Amino acid sequence: MSSPFTVKLCSEKVGYEVHLKRRVMIDLPSIAEQVASATGLRVRVALPVILILESDTSLSVTMFQDGRMLLRGIESQDEAEALASKIAAVIPEM
Repeated sequence: MSSPFTVKLCSEKVGYEVHLKRRVMIDLPSIAEQVASATGLRVRVALPVILILESDTSLSVTMFQDGRMLLRGIESQDEAEALASKIAAVIPEM
């Protein structure tokens, strides 16, 4: 099975960008707690257009309604792919 997303280092090299291979619209407030539970992060902002999760360290996930994500505080692309996979597993649209 192929991955439903692509992961690449962002242009500022401060995090990884995750882009879905197909178009989706996600109800972010309704999935916020499931994503937090799956990742071990806490919800900082849960709005219809943006979901921000963070840890006590420098790890943060910014997720947009169309499924795009920005992962910060990640050491490698492999770690970014693993975190994106955890998130994708709890979101039916992905």
